[in-house]
Amino acid sequence: MKIKWNGDYSHNFADHYSPENKYKSGLSQFFQNGSPEERGRIQKDGYLLAELILPKGTSGPLPFVILMHGCSGLTPLVARWAKEKAINFLKEGYGVLVLDSFKSRNVTDVCGQGNYHWGWRRSEDAYSALAYLVENKFAVPNKVYVMGRSNGGTAAIMIASYEQVIDHQFKFEATFAVSPGCAGLAKRNFGIPLIIFIGEKDQANDPSVCDELSRTSRGSPVQMYEFANVAHGYEDNAPPMRSMGGAWNTTQKLIARQ
Repeated sequence: MKIKWNGDYSHNFADHYSPENKYKSGLSQFFQNGSPEERGRIQKDGYLLAELILPKGTSGPLPFVILMHGCSGLTPLVARWAKEKAINFLKEGYGVLVLDSFKSRNVTDVCGQGNYHWGWRRSEDAYSALAYLVENKFAVPNKVYVMGRSNGGTAAIMIASYEQVIDHQFKFEATFAVSPGCAGLAKRNFGIPLIIFIGEKDQANDPSVCDELSRTSRGSPVQMYEFANVAHGYEDNAPPMRSMGGAWNTTQKLIARQ
């Protein structure tokens, strides 16, 4: 399905992307804002593609979970992750929306230095999807959650930021950030609960930085669960991978600790 995107909020800016303002321009009033990943394209309005999945025999309104992919988009590996998560949520009576931030923007990936720019950009994607679900009576208002992985996890942190929450008509109940990047987000004021899951040996996103975020945040509660002996992509049960100069193995046994 197609979801109309909206970025006309007071916390966003009309500035287009440049290397000097790439973080500020992440808070954008434009669907396409001229970033390198968009090949410089600028477009005010646009739509997102998404897959809507409902428990069998239901029509809504239902509690919902929005799933957000990582920096490489909805690759087959990430699509499998979304399917596995959807099966679990559907069994509990939740509807699921798998949100694609990249396809309608013709973006392949945003891995690397663009992560924080795109974390902010994608927070508006999630709020646009939330409005769609509530306005079309698929979702119960205030019973919608976000679960994002990697760059989607960074977006999940930003979605929970106080300035984002108070500026939107509809609110998420909470956000879940899986293996997020947390740099520069310590001492932040949050407007809804945030739960972080990260591997002790994550070599793409430093878990100690997320720990600092959880200890120094203000406002709504932030919880962090660190999994011993696992690294980035720990849910995928895939062969060892390498990215951004670090290697990680995704097949370790999970041992949770708070």
